[in-house]
Amino acid sequence: MLRQAKNVVRIEGILSEINLKYGSFVKNGVTVDNIGGNIKVLVNQVINNEEVSLEIPVYMFATKLKNDGKPNPAFESIEKVMTEFTSIASGAGEAGADKIRITSGNIRMNEYYNPQKQLVSFPRINASFISKATGEFRPEASWNLEFAVSSMDFVTDNDGVEVEPKKLRIKAIVPQYGGKVDTMEFYATNPRVIDAISSYWENQKTYSAKGRLNFTSTTKEIIEEMDFGEPEVRHQTVSVSELIVTSGTQSPLENDMAFAPADLSAALKEHKAYLETLKDKTNTKPHSTPAPTSSNQDFDLGF
Repeated sequence: MLRQAKNVVRIEGILSEINLKYGSFVKNGVTVDNIGGNIKVLVNQVINNEEVSLEIPVYMFATKLKNDGKPNPAFESIEKVMTEFTSIASGAGEAGADKIRITSGNIRMNEYYNPQKQLVSFPRINASFISKATGEFRPEASWNLEFAVSSMDFVTDNDGVEVEPKKLRIKAIVPQYGGKVDTMEFYATNPRVIDAISSYWENQKTYSAKGRLNFTSTTKEIIEEMDFGEPEVRHQTVSVSELIVTSGTQSPLENDMAFAPADLSAALKEHKAYLETLKDKTNTKPHSTPAPTSSNQDFDLGF
């Protein structure tokens, strides 16, 4: 079975929002108490020599008790954030909000079929433990992952012309817990990083890379001219959830550290079957929006 890949997210920033609440579900006839939702973290960091302001949603969930019936430390950590931490949205502003630190987050793909039967896919950050930042405060939103490369190509516009400046897209397979896989897209925008990846990385080989989270939202003004009178002005919000590569290994990982193509292929086939079940559920409920699930996209990965 595929080993679980290294998958670590570190975030240090200002607590922007707290959207957490208590809940419960029934399992084997027993009510299980839990806590879950998300927080948002404001991070100002430099990506490729450009300072950007990010607001990163971090999803959290934990049951009150572990399987052995003992208190769950993750529940206690999330509850403390909900009841004791101060956010910008509470009215405290940036100056009064808590500076927080996440050192053991991870990335999973959040995917589902919308009512138009289109697969919606984007990376989502998950974490169970958050602490107030003590000592030196160094805002960052970074990731460190192991993966197998599926394919690489340059991003193009709607007319098929490569965008400028160049932007390299890497489709990768990231083994998760239990032999399952996520397929993710990474982007390289730094010319030196693009040259290195293009020169040394190969499909179906295993690599390790580090990078930055680029989770931003921008509002565009769209002006539509009318036949007469004043033009119609609309505003459209464009959200980006990108994983930007900033460094990585030149040579592939080998031996037990490498992900075998045959194992990856088997895991991907299993996932394709799972995606079909999601699509079927969407077809039977055309007027409802399916709940997002941690999954992975149905790419043709060449295996």
